[in-house]
Amino acid sequence: MLKLLALGLVLYYVVIPLLRFLMKGYVITQVHKKMSEQDIRSKQNATRARKEGSIDVDFVPPAAKSKPKPADDGDYVPYEEIKD
Repeated sequence: MLKLLALGLVLYYVVIPLLRFLMKGYVITQVHKKMSEQDIRSKQNATRARKEGSIDVDFVPPAAKSKPKPADDGDYVPYEEIKD
């Protein structure tokens, strides 16, 4: 019975805090690793950014195959002269 009690105390005061310490260290290193990967990725995206004054064309409309319309000289408004 005394051995079981001693084993319980060792687990409670030694093994559990040691596991907490190791897990905390592991989590912190993983967080730093992910943050550095994200920093590298954001720096790469910043270098790929467009230079000032550059133009990107995403859509080029197809060329028109129909005959061009004649020049329009304006709207024609019909009217009637009224003689007094």
